[in-house]
Amino acid sequence: MNLKKAILLMVLIHTPLNAQKLEFGKVTKQELEEKIHPIDTSANAAILFKKARTHFYYTDKKGFQCETTYEIKLKIYKKEGLIWANYSIPYYIGWSELDNDNVFFSDVVTYNLEDNKIEKTKLSAQGLFKEKINEYWMKKTITFPNVKVGSVIEFKYKLVSENIGRLPDFDFQETIPVNFAEYRSEIPVNYVYNTILRGYSSVEQESKDEIFTQSFTGEHNLTQQLSYTLRKQKYTLKNIPALIEEPYTDNVENYRIKIEKELSQIAFKDSPLKNYAQTWNDVAKSISKNEKFSKEFHARGYFEEIVKKSISSEESNLNKTKIIFNHVKSKIKWNGNFGYYPEIGVKEAYYKNVGNVADINLNLIIMLRSAGINASPVLISTRKNGKTVFPSREGFNYLIVSANIDNQQILMDATDPNSTFNILPIRCLNGTGRAINIIEQAEEIVVNPTNLSKSITFIQADLSSDGTFKGKVRLTKSDYNAFLFRDRYANTNKDFYLEKLEEDNNLIIAEYKLENEKELDKMIIETFSFSNANVSDISGDKIIFNPFLFYTNNVNPFKQDSRSMPIDFVFPKQDKYMINIAIPEGYQVEYLPKSVTITLTDKSVFLNFNISSDNDKITIQSVFDVNKSTFVPSDYADLKNIFKIYIEKQTESIILKKI
Repeated sequence: MNLKKAILLMVLIHTPLNAQKLEFGKVTKQELEEKIHPIDTSANAAILFKKARTHFYYTDKKGFQCETTYEIKLKIYKKEGLIWANYSIPYYIGWSELDNDNVFFSDVVTYNLEDNKIEKTKLSAQGLFKEKINEYWMKKTITFPNVKVGSVIEFKYKLVSENIGRLPDFDFQETIPVNFAEYRSEIPVNYVYNTILRGYSSVEQESKDEIFTQSFTGEHNLTQQLSYTLRKQKYTLKNIPALIEEPYTDNVENYRIKIEKELSQIAFKDSPLKNYAQTWNDVAKSISKNEKFSKEFHARGYFEEIVKKSISSEESNLNKTKIIFNHVKSKIKWNGNFGYYPEIGVKEAYYKNVGNVADINLNLIIMLRSAGINASPVLISTRKNGKTVFPSREGFNYLIVSANIDNQQILMDATDPNSTFNILPIRCLNGTGRAINIIEQAEEIVVNPTNLSKSITFIQADLSSDGTFKGKVRLTKSDYNAFLFRDRYANTNKDFYLEKLEEDNNLIIAEYKLENEKELDKMIIETFSFSNANVSDISGDKIIFNPFLFYTNNVNPFKQDSRSMPIDFVFPKQDKYMINIAIPEGYQVEYLPKSVTITLTDKSVFLNFNISSDNDKITIQSVFDVNKSTFVPSDYADLKNIFKIYIEKQTESIILKKI
């Protein structure tokens, strides 16, 4: 392509976006006639522009308050995009000392092109709904009228809040493309905020200070004026791609392009400086001193006799810990609720045999401490809750247990009956947590595992001249692989499990045996005999099959050319196969795939595929190690390539030829 044509193409691509009106209430025929998004042709809808402004205002009774106003204009391209005809805004109603937040919609309009004329349909009262989510949250929903494929919809809403400690987040990125996004904040310089920009982007920023004078109604209903310096900041971003969850992503919300502002300081000339920015130690102290926590943390007088009796014959602290851990797991059932404050109280949870995360794990800590074990609560944010960027109580939503035994740290969570020492539920594996130690300081605790969880498969197979296989399989699973198996399958109906195993692998299974289902410290072992594994093709005098037989994986999870999000494997893992295949009499090997060994430079991923044959047998040994749980986006190309090679080796054919 020559330079002139390239420039012309760029103009054609970008003109539609630049030509769109960024004014509210201005919809053009061009926008209504547009059939596909000019950059993302797969988009079922797109936000043409999204603007928000957070500003402070002063009242005589309550001082400074803030409100955020939004303007959004959206285009529907396909039938699947009609889900955007319903738009919900949650708002907080759980303040103890502040008035509830509130949301107000306005100027809700649908535009359509009818007989070459632009038709406007406004929202009626029947299109606005209010719903209580729980005791802390409400939401308001609008349903746009007369929406169809091709419609443009726009609306405004205002979020009013007395809480100035944390301003509303502004999401630049959505699950559909955003052509233009702008966020403005106008805040008195006396209020200093920590600003966090999440996601991978180059947001344009502007800032300036100017004197602002505001009128307000003061004492005796007299109008008064207040002048102060406003810090005006503007953040803009164009042509924002849709937020798409890619394979091996911990929580896509961690990577949404967004802006967060949290109050760090208030400084007025004639008043003492107030610091709101917290350290992790501040967070630990505020939680541990809260009555909801401290009262329960020191509860006693309901378990001592049982615990003392159960560990009376044990001298080892490790065994004492194991007994108490298993006792709590079996005694108190998790009700599914998170939190670091107990819900019904440790004593009530113990007697009623049910409780939230804190009810259960504080019980465990109290009992361990009564037995002389050094145990501490660890505050974490679950994978679904996202990563905590700066010190904040709101960033945590879960509590686990850390015990120091013989100078070794053991992490525990008694909410899952299949969890063991240092094997936490997957929801907990989200980087690091903060342990509240004896002097109420927050010690950083690495929660993600570093040991390899292994899955090892042994296959002894006999191949017949008709292309069918018979043989035996032995599978072992350790650590997190064993934990996941127990959580997913151990309580499943065994007949159903075997039917699914046969169906998924095209097998007839006999002599199935499962070992160590309840012995959590041991690896899971599955053994079975199989027959009629129809995984080969016969072509003339040749038999063709793949090295991994019915365990062949032919799909690379990494399909994109590039990646902006980290790659998260949850835990380090090893997949190992040891396969022996007996060649049928009268056949010999015509072709074997080549052996290969490949590793990344830092040895974080290792692949060894080794295949050989003698007169009557083929031997395959394969080891694939992922030695750490998280990789940065710059590792993506190497990871994609090594997975590609691994799958190629699984799907490359072995060919036998009749002698």
